[in-house]
Amino acid sequence: MLGIYCRTSKNRKDKYTIDDQRDGGINCAKELGLKYRMYVDDGISGTLDESVRDGLSDLFRDIRKEEITHVYCIDQSRIERNSRTWDFFVAECLNKKIKYYPGGSFFDLDNPTNKMLASLMSVVNAYYAEITSKKVRLANARKAKEGKTHGIKPYGYKKSSNNDYVVDEEEAVHVRRMFQLSLEGKGAYTIANIFNDEGIPTKYSRNFKGEITRKDSYTGITTIHDKSSIKWRGNVISDILRNKIYKGIREWNRYEDNIENVNGKSVKSKVKAELIISQVPNIVEPELWEKVQDNLALNKKNVGKKEKYRYLLNGLIYCKHCGSEFRGKKRLKGNDNAYKCKGVRKPNKICEKSRGINLPKLETFIIKHLFDSKELKNILVNIPSKESKNDKLKKELLNHREKEKQINKRIKRAYKLLLEDDFRSDDTIKNDLITSKKKLINIRENIGLIEQKIHENENNSRAKRAKSIIELFTLENDFESIKLAIHRMVDKIIISHERENKTGNYKIEIHYKDYDEYSVFLTDYKAIIWDWTVLFRTAAFNKEQLKEDYETLDGLFDLFSIEDKDIKKLIEEVKKTDILYEDAKEDILESITGEFQGFKQLIFMNSKIELNKNELINFETLP
Repeated sequence: MLGIYCRTSKNRKDKYTIDDQRDGGINCAKELGLKYRMYVDDGISGTLDESVRDGLSDLFRDIRKEEITHVYCIDQSRIERNSRTWDFFVAECLNKKIKYYPGGSFFDLDNPTNKMLASLMSVVNAYYAEITSKKVRLANARKAKEGKTHGIKPYGYKKSSNNDYVVDEEEAVHVRRMFQLSLEGKGAYTIANIFNDEGIPTKYSRNFKGEITRKDSYTGITTIHDKSSIKWRGNVISDILRNKIYKGIREWNRYEDNIENVNGKSVKSKVKAELIISQVPNIVEPELWEKVQDNLALNKKNVGKKEKYRYLLNGLIYCKHCGSEFRGKKRLKGNDNAYKCKGVRKPNKICEKSRGINLPKLETFIIKHLFDSKELKNILVNIPSKESKNDKLKKELLNHREKEKQINKRIKRAYKLLLEDDFRSDDTIKNDLITSKKKLINIRENIGLIEQKIHENENNSRAKRAKSIIELFTLENDFESIKLAIHRMVDKIIISHERENKTGNYKIEIHYKDYDEYSVFLTDYKAIIWDWTVLFRTAAFNKEQLKEDYETLDGLFDLFSIEDKDIKKLIEEVKKTDILYEDAKEDILESITGEFQGFKQLIFMNSKIELNKNELINFETLP
């Protein structure tokens, strides 16, 4: 198909009218025996790029979709009076093998200079992302001025067939109740708890399917949440109560890109360009909305300055009972000063066994164990590297890379289908695309972890890193430096609680970063004395331990009457025996498969850490 591009300038003094250019293009299509499609920019300067030239933008889009095979314009100036626009036009034509006919005569764009431009596809893609963003912002601003909807509608609203805002009465009744409860003195979090207890659906749980992916900005851990399970939160209620749209006034900020030269580099940021105000149907009366604002302002004034707290171990602690994360919770007024399982908090309440643990005691204990314990330092520094495991890891890495390739192909295929008119609104393809992108994130995270493990095994850098972190640690550092040191040493902490009468005991597993080994501590409800009960090891730490493990191995050969000490025979005997527990069999089989470096086993420790109440660390007093 021939794409016919026509443009006239805004000064209207062009020697070629749109009709002249159209006729020339149609004649060219007849001579080539092709169908044609028109692209027109009437009254637009050639110095502008396609972000404000709809005709040229549509031509570029259809070239990328491979719907156009030839391009006609009456001369090159129709395409551009801006060299960058011409460079991108040439690049697209060469990459999509488009034939160019200025004035109806074929012009060969395939020369060394143009080939070089065509190879710069990363630049082309970045440019497309930039202009697409501009077009979306302009389109949204236009819709805002016209009072039309776009994107996700605020809770309580839906769109009409003309894209106007209309009240969704099923949700609006709850919005009105929020305002009434707030006026009665109920706080945002109290209102959220009331709604959750009554099973009132949120915007997400009522209208959307699929999952939400969230990434912890500090630990980098990604969590996935089912949209249908999203509960009301206090901050969501607070935002609704303060939003002017509910009294009938919609405000929309239009942003523009601002590019500054910082240290010789171009830095782009978004700046507010215009506040657009439009009228929409109100859900609450303006008088009620204003009363609630006055009440919120009074409450804020009475509450005073919001306190900010520091939590050393957030992102590291998990519940053994339900798998939920433990999060720190402090309140100056009240008794809260503990790490608590999220599974026991509203709105979840899925954990019945967990119990919170004193925050300063747990943080002080972890610091003493990691940085004051010479025993732990000796263990971590002397654990041998696992070079023999790298063959398995490398196979796993190849497998993940193959999966990454397949998912990438699936994503590209989905994008290609969504560009076609027949599939543009296909929800199945859209959902498949979303799922594939999430899988790709997980696969890439796993690839990074495997590569890191291989690197650690080959270079034995984990021992050097652990030694360096421990020796450089000091409480004179600022809080962020101390927190970073903890997170570089600890992979995760798993806490369980066994109730005994009115109190009980805690079991704490500390898993070390880049190590398979972990320690187990026990403490009671007072959390003053911490008994280091066992250390789980995956292989012998030294020659003495390895010698003992070889003696144990000889004992296994004797047990199963294997005189030639054939490992393969031993593996078969261990698999079929019923005189060993399944966990013991699994550990033995893992240890004797491949190069023998000792047995996986628990080492009983005879050590304890005792805290002094006067020495508990308070990070609120640190810089």
